[in-house]
Amino acid sequence: MAMKKNRKPLGKGFISEVGSIEDSTLASKLRGYKSRVAGGYRALTKEDIKSAIPPGKLLVSPKVDGELWFLILEGKDCWLGNPNGRTISGDIPLLKEAAALSSSFHNRTVLAGELFAAGKKDRVRVGDLRSAMGGGKKADVDRLGFMAFDLLEGGDKNKQVPFENYAETLIAIEGLLKGGKRIQSIRTDTINSLEEIENLFKELVESGKAEGLVVRDQGTKIYKIKPSFSIDMVILGYTEKTGDPSQVRSILLGLMRADGQYQVLSGCGNLKTEKERKSLMKKLKPLITNSTYHHASASGEVYHFVQPEIVVEIKVTDIQTENSSGDFIKSMVIKFEKKSWVPVRLLPSASLIHPVFERLRVDKEVNKIDIRFSQLQERVVLQDPDQKVETIELPSSKIIRREVWTKLTKGKKGVQKLIVLKTNKEKKEQSFPAFVVHWTDYSQSRKDPLKKEVRLSPEKNNAIKIAEKMIEEKIKKGWEKVV
Repeated sequence: MAMKKNRKPLGKGFISEVGSIEDSTLASKLRGYKSRVAGGYRALTKEDIKSAIPPGKLLVSPKVDGELWFLILEGKDCWLGNPNGRTISGDIPLLKEAAALSSSFHNRTVLAGELFAAGKKDRVRVGDLRSAMGGGKKADVDRLGFMAFDLLEGGDKNKQVPFENYAETLIAIEGLLKGGKRIQSIRTDTINSLEEIENLFKELVESGKAEGLVVRDQGTKIYKIKPSFSIDMVILGYTEKTGDPSQVRSILLGLMRADGQYQVLSGCGNLKTEKERKSLMKKLKPLITNSTYHHASASGEVYHFVQPEIVVEIKVTDIQTENSSGDFIKSMVIKFEKKSWVPVRLLPSASLIHPVFERLRVDKEVNKIDIRFSQLQERVVLQDPDQKVETIELPSSKIIRREVWTKLTKGKKGVQKLIVLKTNKEKKEQSFPAFVVHWTDYSQSRKDPLKKEVRLSPEKNNAIKIAEKMIEEKIKKGWEKVV
């Protein structure tokens, strides 16, 4: 049953807030579906079809550009729920149609599918859905449709979940929704060759009729095939390649918001050739600057932040605004002032799927047009992308350990310093680590006299272990501790 509290008008019906599904078992099932199934899709491009998809019998459907929702039918009670626990109920045309079809349903039936809004263009787009659902009582709910592609619970009076395979599931969905107009089973083609997938991609995707294709093999693997596209982004930082500091291992990428501040988006380690990695290092190393915000790569290395001067073209296969659990993806907004990066706050963002470095954009500049955050809106719907971001007040960090060592070599002084910080910020902004271990190594005899290493930790004992390990590795014979 959809929650009747904390709901707002949606046309003549209602839409509720996140977490509004009263049945905890059902809420858990909907939330888990995204991480278990939808979150397991493998993203591919057309060029990957023959190399990544195994031959044999395949089921191929168009990817509808909408949002994952679930149609729940219990007798004549019909409503929609999503992985975050929001609900749509009441006098909505597609729900009335579902109620009219429900006589063949057995007990509670739960269908997974794409909620979309019919548009005037060749294909529906997720922006059409948000537009149709806006305006409260004036929402254009008559445009809402539902394309079902899975059955989580229930079925008809003859056969219910579980089914032996996905083909049987599709047959059941088609039977349940026979005669529906606003609610239909997703078109699915059974094919036996990879060439047929390429033909369907041309027919449905390249023609503009569908966002992409969803391909299921005879096992449990699901592939999402979409055209790749490019985004112009600014490099915010980099990490060095292990064993060769002359090469960049990965770059940290960001976009500029309407207020001139930057949103951290993604790291990218696919930088093509060794020559490209060395060339980037020569450009980035002189741009190293201070940052009170720290960001670690997927492998745990902390990025060296740089001045925002270099624009690059990044090719991606997809963009996601939610993680596999259905939670909104958030990333840090940072600002560059007095040649230093300062964190502002976490805001809704997006994740780039399979980012690949394409080229330097010497024809682009770091401004609100060339590296605009709204590039993402051309593919996904973002929450308040133009809102002005105000810095939130955060508690001061506290030094819980500080040690310094010195050494004189051939008349030149070396200094090593350890600082362990308790940030006191992680409860207000989850992107902040609870503890930071900072090591500084200064030597007058080196070509690059100053080296820094930063490690992050969620709890104190681990931070102390990191610190002790650093001391063990770096403080050898000849170093004297400064009291």
